[in-house]
Amino acid sequence: MPDKYYGLTNDVLFKLTFGHPKRTRVLTCLINALLGLQDKKTITEVEILNPFNDRDFIGDKLSIVDIKAKDREGVHYNIEMQVQLPLDWVKRSLYYASKLYSSQLEDASPYKSLNKTISISLLGGVFFPAYEELHNHYAFHNIRTLDYLSDLIELHFIELAKFKQTKPPLLCSPFEKWLYALKFGDHFKKESDMIPKELLSEDGIEEALNTMQYANSDAHIRDLMESRQKAIHDQASREYFAREEGIAEGNIEGKAESQLEIARNLLDILDDEIIAKKTGLELDAVRQLRSGPK
Repeated sequence: MPDKYYGLTNDVLFKLTFGHPKRTRVLTCLINALLGLQDKKTITEVEILNPFNDRDFIGDKLSIVDIKAKDREGVHYNIEMQVQLPLDWVKRSLYYASKLYSSQLEDASPYKSLNKTISISLLGGVFFPAYEELHNHYAFHNIRTLDYLSDLIELHFIELAKFKQTKPPLLCSPFEKWLYALKFGDHFKKESDMIPKELLSEDGIEEALNTMQYANSDAHIRDLMESRQKAIHDQASREYFAREEGIAEGNIEGKAESQLEIARNLLDILDDEIIAKKTGLELDAVRQLRSGPK
């Protein structure tokens, strides 16, 4: 067993698991669970619009690792695992959601042909500290009456760091079971590890965990994941030192915010002690970032 084991929060592994044309059923299960779709609203089939391709990561180790899909009703989905958030990630999320929405419109097609677009961002850290809820849903509405202007574009942000459930028998909903599989799936590293029956009862989870186990034993896929992790680490370090040089000595507040943002981007890559040393933050501050709000 390799020293470093990658769970489903690794974005390359996430796309391999849910963005492969042969595993569309697993993707439908994930979408239904994350959005709480039930009964007539449940999606039964999706087409993956940008399938997993290992050449993407060989040529560009910092490429966008998202999953674009379309269901039978024409609803478009963009799903992304964002453990290390890029700069201006809110603007970036709006850009990619609107781009997926507008890309449906072919030349000379009427606006009526535009279908709903749903963006789902799975976030590795805590990015809405003012909210206890780990699932925050945004859409267009009147700020006074809260009436919807339209539900044609939705953005969903799910903060895995706020999910503290660690006892499978207490998992009640498909949403909780899938969050457990995503965040703690690396507890089941080998085929011999007993996956709790509460997870096995949820359609799609066993296949997702099996794919995770396979990927960690495949030398080529591991090389893709390790190369991307190194590239992300290097990029985060470059951004940190660039900001350090650009921040005036008297701008303490700006420097502190820069340190926190860089620390968030390093949580899935480095140990707390190393992050504290690289960013200049106190070790307790780094540990609090990792554990999320109390």
